[in-house]
Amino acid sequence: MRARLRELLRERARERRLRAAAARAGAAGFAARVHAELAEELPDADLGEDLSDFLDHHEPGADPEADAELRARVREARDRIARGY
Repeated sequence: MRARLRELLRERARERRLRAAAARAGAAGFAARVHAELAEELPDADLGEDLSDFLDHHEPGADPEADAELRARVREARDRIARGY
């Protein structure tokens, strides 16, 4: 009885680890997909890997309206990644 219970607990722990790993992989894949879409939309922008870092260090360009649009799109993508959808 004890051995059966121990085996059952091990199996459940393994299933939880597998589900957690799959969720992390799914989230990383989603983030990469959103980042790639943004890079495709804005080919001239050097986005880097961290969108928050881009927003913190981006130097405004000559056209304030275009710069505001760029920042809005990057913010939207960053928020989509944070939300997970």
